Amino acid sequence: MATERQLPPSRRIAEELRMSIESGDLAPGSLLPSERELTARYGISTGTANKVVALLKSTGLVESQVGRGVFVKRRTQLIRHAHDRYSRRHRLGGKAPFRSEVEAQGRAPRVEVTDIARMNPPAWVGQRLGTPAGAQVIRRENTYFVDERPVQIVNTYIPLSIGADTSLEEVTPGPGGIYAAFEEQGHRLTRMLEEVQARMPRHDEVERLDALPGTPVLDVVHVSYDQDETPMDVSHFILRGDENVLTYELPTG
Repeated sequence: MATERQLPPSRRIAEELRMSIESGDLAPGSLLPSERELTARYGISTGTANKVVALLKSTGLVESQVGRGVFVKRRTQLIRHAHDRYSRRHRLGGKAPFRSEVEAQGRAPRVEVTDIARMNPPAWVGQRLGTPAGAQVIRRENTYFVDERPVQIVNTYIPLSIGADTSLEEVTPGPGGIYAAFEEQGHRLTRMLEEVQARMPRHDEVERLDALPGTPVLDVVHVSYDQDETPMDVSHFILRGDENVLTYELPTG
């Protein structure tokens, strides 16, 4: 591993500023030193100062404001409580999980349904749903917004045996979202499984999420089961890593 002495000046200075941001010495909303100020403070060239700013932008910690400069990004992350998100009380109150979670934090949710179609699912979806080879599913494709900022992309796959010719094929499945609609079909949510990994986004995901270069995503595969242990849906979430915090409350023996 390179030592601080071995690092090029741009990386060394960017690391110093990053530590100042993460420690709170440079608070959210603070104006970053300009390139001119960086050249004077560190005795570096304008080109090196430009690289310092570019490196910080790639971390997602700062953002440019046209005509004003580069500022430390304000962290307005959405807290996602896995133990409460799918609680039945929210559905009984007529709220889908996303809406109840966002509104509880005093923010404004919006969901844009971009496509609903019957299709042959990817193999990994069919395996998790336990559907026969060649069997089609309903795919609901959505983009989720908080305060008009895109925070996640979700593709939900539902077996035709559960969702065919029901409100699950409509843009608005009804009060309480898709899990209330599942209950109307006799499928009560009793258990769920989530697989979470972090990765860098694909180009199309960067565009849909309006993310800064270098912003990672959380890739979540969610499977819901009913009272008979029948998989009801597989939902594939792509969440902006800088806009979401996942929390899990786990029982211990």
